[in-house]
Amino acid sequence: MMLQTTATGSGIWSWIITMIVWFLAIYIYQEFYYIQRPLWQIGGFLSYLGQMIRTASNDIGNYLDKLRKQGVGRKEVDETIRRMLDFTVITPTSLDPFGIVPKYKNILNAYETTSESEVAKLIGDNDIAIKNASTALEALREINFLYKVVDHYYRIAKKYKLYVYAMQLSMLLPLLKEVSDALNGAVSAFMKGLPVGDSAGPLVAYNVSRLCSQLVYHDSVKDTAIMECDLEGRRLYIVKAKGPGSTVGKPDEGVEYVFEKLGVKPKYVITVDAALKLEGERTGDIAEGVGVAMGGIGAEKFNIETIATKYGVPLYAFLIKMREAEALTAMTKDVYNAVQTVSKRVVDFIKEKVQPGEAVLLIGVGNTVGVAQ
Repeated sequence: MMLQTTATGSGIWSWIITMIVWFLAIYIYQEFYYIQRPLWQIGGFLSYLGQMIRTASNDIGNYLDKLRKQGVGRKEVDETIRRMLDFTVITPTSLDPFGIVPKYKNILNAYETTSESEVAKLIGDNDIAIKNASTALEALREINFLYKVVDHYYRIAKKYKLYVYAMQLSMLLPLLKEVSDALNGAVSAFMKGLPVGDSAGPLVAYNVSRLCSQLVYHDSVKDTAIMECDLEGRRLYIVKAKGPGSTVGKPDEGVEYVFEKLGVKPKYVITVDAALKLEGERTGDIAEGVGVAMGGIGAEKFNIETIATKYGVPLYAFLIKMREAEALTAMTKDVYNAVQTVSKRVVDFIKEKVQPGEAVLLIGVGNTVGVAQ
C-alpha cells in the first residue's frame, strides 16, 4: 500500500514538472515568435522591394535599349540606370529663410536638366521619350530610396536587438507596400506615355481650351504651354505643362509671362490640381476653394501667390480627390469622369464671375504625360 502511494505521488510530481516544462517551452517560443515575426516580415518586404527594383530597372533598360542612339551599348544604358538610382538632390540651407525659394527653384532646375541630359546621352533628341524615361527613373529612384531606409532600420534593429524598432516598422509595412506599388505602377505608366491621375489638371486645361476660339500659342517658357483664346467674349489665358511628354512645366514662370510680358491683369487666377483624398472620401470627389492648388516643395506656388498678391488678383481653386496610388498610375475612370465635371464647372465659373471683355487665367497644375495642348 505504501509503495502504491509513493508511486502515485511520484507520478503526480512527474506530471506537474512535465506541464511546467511544456508551459515554459510554449512561453519561450511565443516570446521568440513575437520578437522574430516583425523581422521576418520586414525581411520579406525587403525581398519584395529588391525584386521590384530589379524588374523595373530591367524594364527601363529595355525601353532605353530600343531607343538608344548608334554607338551606345546596353552596358552604358545599365550603368546610367545604376548611377541615377543613387542620384541625390541636396536641399538648400534654411538657416536664413530669406531668399530660400529662389534657391529651391535653382536646385530643381539643375536636377531636371541633369536628369534629362543623362537620358539624352543614350537616346538623342527624342524629347518626349527623354522626359518619360527621366520621370520613370525618378520613380525607380524613390523605390530604391525606400528600400535603403527600410533596410537601414532593419539592420539597426537586428544589430542592437532593438525589437521595438522592428515592431513599429512592421506596423507601417501595409502603407509602405501601397507606396512602393504606386511608384512601380508609375514606372510602367510613364514609359508607356499614359495619362496618370496627376494629369487631371492639365487635362482640364486641355478640355477648356477646346471650347475656345481664336486660339493663340505663346512658346516663351521652357516646358510650358501658354494659350490665349476667346471664350464667349472673355479673354482666357491658359497655362499648363507642355505635353505629351512627362513634365510639370514651370507654371509660375508662365503666370509671370502672362502678367509681366503680355501685360494682362486677369479678374481671377484659377488653378486645377489633383489632391490626396482622406479614407472617408471617394475617388473623383471635387472640392472648390481659394488659394493656389499646387503640391510639391512650394517654390512655384510661392511665386504664383506673390504675383497674384502684387496685382491684387483673387485666387480660386478646383481639387480632384484621389489616392496617392491613383495619382501616380494610369488615370482611372473615376478620375476621368471627375475631370469632365470640373471642366464644365470651370467654364460655368468663368461665365458667371467674368464679364465679356474681361480676362481670366486658368492653370492646369500637374504632370502632363499623355496630354497635349
